[in-house]
Amino acid sequence: MGIKQYIVFSVLLLAIVGIYVYSVIPNENAYYTLTFFNYSWELPIAIWFIIPALVLFIASVIHMLFYSAKNFLAKRLTKKDYETLVLQTKHTLLGEEKDLEYKTESFKVLATAIKKMRYNPKSADEKTGEKELDDIFGILEKIRDGEYVDLKKFRLRSDNELLNQNRLNFSQSDKKFIDEILKHCDSLDSQICKKAFDALLKQASYADIKSYNFTLTSDMLLILFKRFADQNDDFTLSNAEIKELLEKTSMSSVEFLDTAKTLKTIVEPDALLKLYDNVQSKNQHAAFAYLYILFELRLIEKARDFLENNEDSEFEKFRILLFLRDNGKIVDTDLIV
Repeated sequence: MGIKQYIVFSVLLLAIVGIYVYSVIPNENAYYTLTFFNYSWELPIAIWFIIPALVLFIASVIHMLFYSAKNFLAKRLTKKDYETLVLQTKHTLLGEEKDLEYKTESFKVLATAIKKMRYNPKSADEKTGEKELDDIFGILEKIRDGEYVDLKKFRLRSDNELLNQNRLNFSQSDKKFIDEILKHCDSLDSQICKKAFDALLKQASYADIKSYNFTLTSDMLLILFKRFADQNDDFTLSNAEIKELLEKTSMSSVEFLDTAKTLKTIVEPDALLKLYDNVQSKNQHAAFAYLYILFELRLIEKARDFLENNEDSEFEKFRILLFLRDNGKIVDTDLIV
């Protein structure tokens, strides 16, 4: 029952009780005088009868009004904090740190947790029901997929990672812009720095790439070697630079093998053999690639000597190749390795 209905029905009940009492008491006894110290009050008995109920009614109305006002203020604060939390989430998604004020402790806890989170865009198909947040989720997904989106309305900081990634999407082929991003990168830990460097790997000269002094991964090294092997790319590497890259980059046996398969199409056979012979003498992970080169160049006796100087349990695939060769079976190295 609402407070309005309560007041109406309570007043109606008091009136009915008063009228009933007044109707059953004879007129000669209709009044009663209450004396208190030097004060006295003479009122109809019907009025005296409903006064306690009236006091209780007024007290209950005040009680209800107090808690209604309290609940109204609590809901108002909750609504305001919810709107603030949505704004906080929006800033966090956009990579902007904002300290906003909350009135309720529960929302303060949520806000602190949200500020520490990072969003990994997946799919914007599932909606939250908050249009602003859904729009931002859609924008983040587009930027992740390499699209350029107009972000002017958000007024992001100039060093904002999302803003830089969006610019990078717009200027993937603009080396000046890529250099502008990379000159502020001390490492490739941030996503924007890594993506800028990946873009540089695909278009810059080795001298420009080397000038940033970042540690290359095996994937990055393979990008350079594939560019070097591409006849339509003017990217060049000297044998000394290839040797330096192979020695400096941390790779597994399989990754060394991938580099050998790429370089065999562009590097002279003698130079290629010398490269991997030097590298494998310093790094055992390169031995697999060295054996691959030996078999590709038909240097079977050298391969045999190498295998005989190693444990029988090692290089099993190459031992199979050697066995097949010794028995007159010429098999493409790539079919086995």
